[in-house]
Amino acid sequence: MPHHSQQDILRAIADDARAVPDAAITDITTGTCLAAVSARCCGLASLVSHIAPGLSPAAPDRGSLPASARELAAALADPAIANTDAASLAMAAVNALLPPPEQPLDTPGQDIVLARGTGAKVAVIGHFPFVDDLRRVCGQVWVLEKRPRPGDVDASKAGEILPQADVVAVTGTTLLNGSLAGILSHCRDEAFVVMLGPSTPFAPSLFRFGIDVLAGCAVPDPEAALAGIRAGKCFKGLAGVRQAAWARPGLTL
Repeated sequence: MPHHSQQDILRAIADDARAVPDAAITDITTGTCLAAVSARCCGLASLVSHIAPGLSPAAPDRGSLPASARELAAALADPAIANTDAASLAMAAVNALLPPPEQPLDTPGQDIVLARGTGAKVAVIGHFPFVDDLRRVCGQVWVLEKRPRPGDVDASKAGEILPQADVVAVTGTTLLNGSLAGILSHCRDEAFVVMLGPSTPFAPSLFRFGIDVLAGCAVPDPEAALAGIRAGKCFKGLAGVRQAAWARPGLTL
């Protein structure tokens, strides 16, 4: 795929957030795994400190945070906050501004990956609960991880693995830790790329950078979701949320 920098991608997402009406931030919630920003709707993002070893979670200083969701979302493009919980808060603000599609796909993101991956070569960036299901139906599965478990491939091998993949499933946290641009640069133009997880923004600009499906989430019951976040729940066990997916316009699934 054509090379774009991480900053190109993040600036485009921030521009998407600026293109919709602003909203006042009414609540910011952090837990063990997730951050939430409540504005026009409730936006979630994974906490970098939960994913990256050695980082301490940063409780938000309410007095230093902007009252505007658009202003907080704009911080996503600041390279100084990459791979920190400040990036997670900025992404949660983006997700509080960019709503899920009005007509989401009927099929969850992992099922799209499974369908496309049947008999194919699939690379997975990040550990997802459906990896074992992929191994049963795909011709080849690589799991690329910065902290590899048995059977995984070290993320440093991405340049060797990704050009072989027909399907690439990438976690939305690659937008937070600075790695998405490098991943996309190694993918073949014809590779089918799905971004998954609660950090995934419904940002139309991501389709320009080679993402085919955005599989994020909606929060129809913010009260239940925020209670779960405060209790330390991760997305898999969180009430009040549902998966939502959006395909690149013109794509036939």
